[in-house]
Amino acid sequence: MLYETTRKALLKIVLKLHEKDFIQLNSGNVSVRASTEHCAITPTGMSYDDIKVEDMVIIDLDGAIIEGSLKPSSETPMHMTVYKNMPDVKAVVHTHSPYALAFATVGRSIPVISTEGLAIRGPIPIAQYACPGTEAQGWAAIQAMQGPPAVTGTLLKNHGVLATGTNLSRAFAAACRIEMAAKIYFLAIQIGNPDILTDEQIKEIRNVYLRK
Repeated sequence: MLYETTRKALLKIVLKLHEKDFIQLNSGNVSVRASTEHCAITPTGMSYDDIKVEDMVIIDLDGAIIEGSLKPSSETPMHMTVYKNMPDVKAVVHTHSPYALAFATVGRSIPVISTEGLAIRGPIPIAQYACPGTEAQGWAAIQAMQGPPAVTGTLLKNHGVLATGTNLSRAFAAACRIEMAAKIYFLAIQIGNPDILTDEQIKEIRNVYLRK
């Protein structure tokens, strides 16, 4: 089996996302670079309750199947567009986590009101709407993440979250932080008008953490 270690690492992240209810039934998808030419990605249409290592599909950057008995995720065009145009990205996590998805449906970005937002380097942007399952959605995500400031994740209008990382763990962490930031912001606006951190405050926080 090609890239067995990579497939196992991908399955581990998929199950962690499923446990958190960030991906349910067969919604959401995850991929990771297996080499410079190949990626491992979750299959389409399979419940995450039943998924196994061998179900992960190995594809090239054009989405052609290299190894696997199942079809790759329907969101393969979005993932591959990100990889082709963001060479530093090694993993992509697409979730339907509920708080973030709620903000995505109303087209509302999430400002930095706590350190959670800084985990993706800045406010969580909202990408312009594009049809799911298309390269256009990948381009919309890329444009939103380029900022300024450049961030590692974005809300997909009326769809969910796209988070990236230099490895699977960091892409998973970005997806988790986005959902946490969305939840905190949602709860805060139920109470009142949350104070948004200024550029100077954000810069100060970053300088403190860089010294540690």
